[in-house]
Amino acid sequence: MDPLYIGIVGAAGLLFLAFKFGMRKVINYDIFFDVVITGILMFSLAGTVSGMTGALIGGLIVSAILYTMKRTMIREQLVVVKQPRQFHKETIYVPQFKWVAVKPDGTRVQL
Repeated sequence: MDPLYIGIVGAAGLLFLAFKFGMRKVINYDIFFDVVITGILMFSLAGTVSGMTGALIGGLIVSAILYTMKRTMIREQLVVVKQPRQFHKETIYVPQFKWVAVKPDGTRVQL
């Protein structure tokens, strides 16, 4: 099988698997997912020159897709927000994790 087809099929399969986590959440952490997916492709297709070529082509495709999506789509970023709580006449700020929508230029979206 041609390494180009191996790379395309491998990249598509692993991208679909990563997008099950939520596409807007995955593209915010594009470098992490890019390294992990490329590593998985290299490990699974190692052994022959055509397998490694297919893994590198698949990694290149994943990098290009995630880079383009991060620069063009609204994504979600995990942030820590301090919520005020009343406790015996005192206000205590309790940290909570929250997903916040972010525009491609880095500004937060007000919902």
